[in-house]
Amino acid sequence: MRKFALTGLFILLLFQAAKLHAQGSDKWDLKRCIEYAMTNNISVRQADVQARFSELTLKQSKLQQIPSLNFSGNHGLTFGRSLNANTNIYSDQSALTESMSLTSQATIFNWNSQRNTIKGNDLSYQADKAAVDKAKNDIGLNVARQYLLILLDIESERVNEIQLNQSKAQLDNTRKQVNAGALPELNAAELEAQVARDSATWVSSQTTAEVDKLVLKAMLNLGADVPFELETPPVEQIPVDNILELTPAGVYALAMKTQPQIKANNLRLMASQKYYEAQRGRLYPTISAYGQLNTRYFSPFTPQYLIDQGIQPTNAYVLDGGGNKSYVYAQQTSIGSYKSDYFSLYDGYWKQHKDNFGQAVGINVSVPIFNGWSQKANVEKAKLDIQNKQLSVEQDTLKLKEDVYTAYNQAMGSFLTFQARQKSVQTAERSFDLATKRYNIGSMQTIEWLTNQANLYNARINYLISQFDYVFKMKVLEYYKGQGLRLN
Repeated sequence: MRKFALTGLFILLLFQAAKLHAQGSDKWDLKRCIEYAMTNNISVRQADVQARFSELTLKQSKLQQIPSLNFSGNHGLTFGRSLNANTNIYSDQSALTESMSLTSQATIFNWNSQRNTIKGNDLSYQADKAAVDKAKNDIGLNVARQYLLILLDIESERVNEIQLNQSKAQLDNTRKQVNAGALPELNAAELEAQVARDSATWVSSQTTAEVDKLVLKAMLNLGADVPFELETPPVEQIPVDNILELTPAGVYALAMKTQPQIKANNLRLMASQKYYEAQRGRLYPTISAYGQLNTRYFSPFTPQYLIDQGIQPTNAYVLDGGGNKSYVYAQQTSIGSYKSDYFSLYDGYWKQHKDNFGQAVGINVSVPIFNGWSQKANVEKAKLDIQNKQLSVEQDTLKLKEDVYTAYNQAMGSFLTFQARQKSVQTAERSFDLATKRYNIGSMQTIEWLTNQANLYNARINYLISQFDYVFKMKVLEYYKGQGLRLN
């Protein structure tokens, strides 16, 4: 019995350990956030839908090279005066009618219009796939910015907590000295006010971190109630390129090769050129072949038939020598009819279809002569579209260059600011240590000590801000270089 109890306890401990491990490991690092956003973000999904539209358009244009094949048929009733499909005579009767046809048509030559359309659709599809990559890159950059902002919030919260603990410790020390009569009550009151301010700042930093997490959740298209904890690597361990080894011209050259927007613009320009050639081809004759199989069936409700009247005198006559009339006799017939029942309407159904089976093959030539200047206008529109795409390429190329040079200058500025803030923290820490020693021996007023503490706090916060700002600015440069976004 004891053995079973120990076994059960061991299994329970393993289960709890696995559960705790799963909870501990279920954290979101930057890679996971970006991959999730690329799959679930609405902007990325919209770009993907557009790419699939283009893929279907390309598939359809390719299949249009295959001859078309269509079947048509009708089965119905006619009333009143209609054409008897068997005798080709109009008569006033009701009938059951049916017809079927199978037609096929294939384009033989259209001055490469169809082929250029396919090439243009293929290039448009490739451009839309590049647009998906751009949407992924954009959301990845935004996620990285927000992720680093949350890391800054967490670090700021830590600094604020340190500041609060320092104020509390100093308050406790001052309170002891006040109780001993070494310091006035005013010193303790001033520190109590500082503790209250530091507490409010600490709570505010916690709120800011939670709000920024909600913003990141929205980017990922995650529900606000979904548990969400981030990996928080020390900012010092985040790898960044050495900005002193980079030049804006070098980064720009790499960006021109790697940025999806440039690729998409060039592909759309090439596609517009193919569409222009396709529209020009439609100005010339199109030659196509066709073939058709058809049959029909006709069954009147009151079928007619001939009645033999035998030999009967006619109105025609001949005169003999005496002027006597001799009437001419001839075989006489009359037309009879009867009303059919429903099933008799289909008598001879298959025989009629066989007898009426027809075939046709031929060549079609379509020559555009005048169509309200529509086709010529389409050619001119396609030419203008080429110019528009060229301007888009030029505009985005200039914007990319401007963005790269701006990002480089901002990164360099952040680097210099970061170095200066680092020295400022070192100076503020030495000053605060000296101020604390003087305060503890009673040679410094509380307000002076608080001023030194505030200076240290501001130096640390500004240092953190400049550090994260520098890391993000370098990540932007790495993004333009095509290195992706990573924090490890």
